Amino acid sequence: MTHSAMLLQRLRAFSLLAVLAMMSLVMAAEYEIIVDNPCVATIKADGKVYGTIDLTSLDSKDPTKPAFQIVGGGYTYMYNPCTAMNYHTCNEGQTVCQTDTKSAFYKAGKLNETTYRMDGLGKVILNYKQDPTDANARQSIFVLECDEDAVKAPVLNFTGEIPSGHYNFVFAWKNFCHEIPTTPPPSGLGVGAILLICFFPSLVTYFIVGAVIQLKVRGAQGLEIIPNYNFWSSLPGLVLDGVRFATTRSCSWG
Repeated sequence: MTHSAMLLQRLRAFSLLAVLAMMSLVMAAEYEIIVDNPCVATIKADGKVYGTIDLTSLDSKDPTKPAFQIVGGGYTYMYNPCTAMNYHTCNEGQTVCQTDTKSAFYKAGKLNETTYRMDGLGKVILNYKQDPTDANARQSIFVLECDEDAVKAPVLNFTGEIPSGHYNFVFAWKNFCHEIPTTPPPSGLGVGAILLICFFPSLVTYFIVGAVIQLKVRGAQGLEIIPNYNFWSSLPGLVLDGVRFATTRSCSWG
């Protein structure tokens, strides 16, 4: 493969990456989760409300009686979504408490360290950290999922400890089916976005078609297959001269 052909191939690859990057920017869902308190959050996009997560009705409202208690991975986990526990040694604002068969209790997530985020499938994920400043501290991660069969009460399952010290759960409930959006919200495009969408494909087409003409028709070699190579190679210098000119004029006016 000649140097010119390799250069043309790289130009095509770069053009494809530019188009894919532009498509990803246009297609990306722009969700924002507004947290009212650790158990109530609103999902918004483009100024519209697309769902509300409200765990208030699932809470026991009793610090000494966790609403949920399940076994998994050799431990028993206690969980109270909205009320900090006062359960044995889990008495410093914990929302998740962990105990082993020897009755030792471990703090696995504080209520006031609750964070919300959304994954690429539209599922809301709650993360309860015990100490956000310590990467090795225990934390609990709850994935909220739709379950049409969980009508009366949600189903909480332990899914594993990945990585070490990160305890993962799936929280399934019928109420999550209509509250959590599963598709990107419609997004209105402004004039600037439309111009960018038109500009980049046109620029890519210009370089590809121009390079093919330079190579096949005019027999150009090396960097000369780039259309209007002299202009593009001098463009950085022209931009720099423009910046210097503008800076000099503004300083003299000042």
